[in-house]
Amino acid sequence: MLKLKPGQLISENSLCTRYNVSRTPIRSALSRLAGVGLVDIVPKSGSRVSMINMEIVKQIIYERFALESMVLKDFIAIATESDIKKIEKSVIKLTKSYENTKNFKPDKFKETDLSMHELWYKKTGHTYLWEQIRKSDSNYTRFCMLDMLECKNYEQVILEHKQMYEMIKNRDTSKIEEIVKKHLYGGVERVNAALSNKFDEMFIAY
Repeated sequence: MLKLKPGQLISENSLCTRYNVSRTPIRSALSRLAGVGLVDIVPKSGSRVSMINMEIVKQIIYERFALESMVLKDFIAIATESDIKKIEKSVIKLTKSYENTKNFKPDKFKETDLSMHELWYKKTGHTYLWEQIRKSDSNYTRFCMLDMLECKNYEQVILEHKQMYEMIKNRDTSKIEEIVKKHLYGGVERVNAALSNKFDEMFIAY
C-alpha cells in the first residue's frame, strides 16, 4: 500500500502492458477499487489514486479512542497473569522486530502492533468490534501506513506499547485515556508536522 501515492494519476496503458491484459479487466479492477474508496474515476479524464480525507481519519480516530479506552479498562479488570504475559511477549516481539534491521519489514511490524490490541478485544469478548477495526475505512488505513512508512514512527509505537503494558501489569486504569489518546492521535501530530511540504498533495483540502 502507498506504492502509488494519493492523488497520483493511473495509466491504463501502463497497467495493460505490465499485466499483459486488455483494458476490460483493468477497468473492472479500477471500478472495484473505486468502490472501496481507493481510486477516483473521472469521466473522460482517467483515474487517479484517491486523496486521503483527513476529516474522516480524525473521526475514526475519535471513535477508536472512545472504544479502545473502554475495552482496555475491561481487559485490565479481568486479565489473568497468563494474559499479561502474552502482552509482555507481544511488546518484546515488537521491539525485537525493529532492532533486527537486516530483516525488518514494516508490514510485519504493523501486524505485531495490532496483535497486542487484538488480545484485549478478544479477551473481553469484542471480536466483532476488532474485525470492524481491521476493515477500517481506506482513508484511515492509508493514513496509518503513511505515518509508519514516511514519518518512521517505529520507536514511538514501541514506547507507547511498553507504557500500555506497564499500565496493564500494574492494573492502573487512571492513565488509560492519556496513553491511548497519545497512541492513537500521535500520527495526526506527526503527519501535520510534515503537511506543509511533502504530504500536502495527498490530502483533501478543507
